[in-house]
Amino acid sequence: MNTATKTARKLAIVTGATSGLGEAASLALARQGFDIIAVGRDAARGASVIDRVRAEGGHAEFVAADLFSRADVARLVSVLLDKAPRVDVLVNNAGGSFVRDERTVDGVERTVALNLEAAWSLTEGLLPALEAANGRVINVVTGLQNFMKASPEQLFGPSASAGNGQYIRAKLALLSVTLEQQRRYGGRGVSFVALHPGIIPETRFGSEMPAILRKIGPFIARLFRIASTPEQAAARYVKLATEAIEPAGFYYEGKLRPAPKFAKDPVFSAAVWGALDQAHTKTLAQRTSASAAPSA
Repeated sequence: MNTATKTARKLAIVTGATSGLGEAASLALARQGFDIIAVGRDAARGASVIDRVRAEGGHAEFVAADLFSRADVARLVSVLLDKAPRVDVLVNNAGGSFVRDERTVDGVERTVALNLEAAWSLTEGLLPALEAANGRVINVVTGLQNFMKASPEQLFGPSASAGNGQYIRAKLALLSVTLEQQRRYGGRGVSFVALHPGIIPETRFGSEMPAILRKIGPFIARLFRIASTPEQAAARYVKLATEAIEPAGFYYEGKLRPAPKFAKDPVFSAAVWGALDQAHTKTLAQRTSASAAPSA
């Protein structure tokens, strides 16, 4: 698929597109006429998603990337800009909650690396393509409540640890980033929203959790009727991708609601943005240095 030559069709990039919500969103957006670039780590699952889109008459391709790696996110940006100088919709869907305390190759706690840092860096890198199309960014968060708080130390400090609490903090920070992105870049024609798609048991989310919890969680969600199907969630992605939205809006299961107070805290927002920007700048400097180094 040569997306650069397609001017009549719109393009959506979906991360974490090889299973679960990302797969459902990719299929639903393709049915609305979007060309799809599906981003993920598993080439076999990626090929399956692309086959499903094409079987329905859609246009799609898969791009492999490791969103836990700063260097690979930077590489991904270069690949995507080459393929797509115009991006109508970027869905930062990739995410997960982890039990084991592990760091990425860059020394970042994995929850923060995947749910927050990768989404921010990918958006920053694709801004020229988003601006060219007056595009839209959908940052996928979770069901954040008004009392929730976080600190930069919990996210980026040496004692940052995994767990559901860290997942919530990372998503709270991503919501704060969404508000700041709209403030910084909205005047350039790009719009930003945050979406909590709902609780969807039929996904690979929380794959590191103990087996008993993976079984009990979906049962409880269905028992109390707080679960959504992948199809319902995908429809929420499509709504925010295709309909009029409130810029910087927090859409809870597709419905606009006020963002938690802490997400709007200017001190927290500035600290998170500063930490992300510092890491991003360091990565770009390393790539420039590596490309300039003489070959052996």
